[in-house]
Amino acid sequence: MSEPIVTVVMSVHNAAATVTIALRSILYQTFENWELVVMDDGSTDQTREIISQIKDPRIRFIREPFGNVGLAVRLNQCISLSRGRYIARMDADDVAYPDRLERQVRFLHEHPEIDLLGTGAAVFTENGKLFGLYPTAYEHEDICRRPWWGFPLAHPTWMGRKTWFVSRPYREGHTRCEDQDLLLRSFSTSRFAALEEVLLGYRMEGISAKNSWRGRLNYCRQLIRQVHDIPSAVTAVRGMMVHSLAFSRDVLLDVTGTLNRRSRLSFQPANDQVRTHWQRVWNRVTSEDAFAGEPAPRRA
Repeated sequence: MSEPIVTVVMSVHNAAATVTIALRSILYQTFENWELVVMDDGSTDQTREIISQIKDPRIRFIREPFGNVGLAVRLNQCISLSRGRYIARMDADDVAYPDRLERQVRFLHEHPEIDLLGTGAAVFTENGKLFGLYPTAYEHEDICRRPWWGFPLAHPTWMGRKTWFVSRPYREGHTRCEDQDLLLRSFSTSRFAALEEVLLGYRMEGISAKNSWRGRLNYCRQLIRQVHDIPSAVTAVRGMMVHSLAFSRDVLLDVTGTLNRRSRLSFQPANDQVRTHWQRVWNRVTSEDAFAGEPAPRRA
């Protein structure tokens, strides 16, 4: 088998309810020179059986016997096994638009100065209902404008050169901020960008103050680790202040039962064209009951 241009890396844990449409969305890509490395992270449901039914030589399913060790560990393992020139992220509950890989590969070919490329993302729930657009910045300076708060670049949309990922592994143990931690550690020596087009459906079922606090706390810890002069110290203090205030707000909204509704109000509105495009993508990946063990048809 020839070397793929893109390796899509995916960690799965108890994703039986969502992994089928996620895998379909990769199989239906217009760009075909890819491989998908799927690493099981200690699933106890039917995830393994579902993935094993898909017969496509481009998919490598790794069954790890060591239980649930976390996203960062599994992504680093996937990257170490990858053969592609580029690494693309994908989660087991999201949906890639058919031309996602094609558009990102073309951009990275044409812009060798860019290390990491994201895309616009449509936010949806389990029934495919679209709530809006994930807040995304598109130029490096805008993406990195507020490092104390975070980087508006959705993790499942990322594609970058393998050499960049290998030299900057995910930091293990930084639960719920693996991506933001990596961006914080690398933004001063890297170049980021994002395509304005919506090329991923980002599933977002529910938000809890407990989970958001874990990510905020780990991110603040990394801000403190980055302190090496007065400006970086100011950034760390500013970050701890704004994330503490944000957590207090989350707790209040969680107690009143309005956290999910208020959080969704922060999404950017989607116009009719975006909604129509999303509905076509959603209908395609959910139109069949099963793969029947056959790969998606390839273009001539």
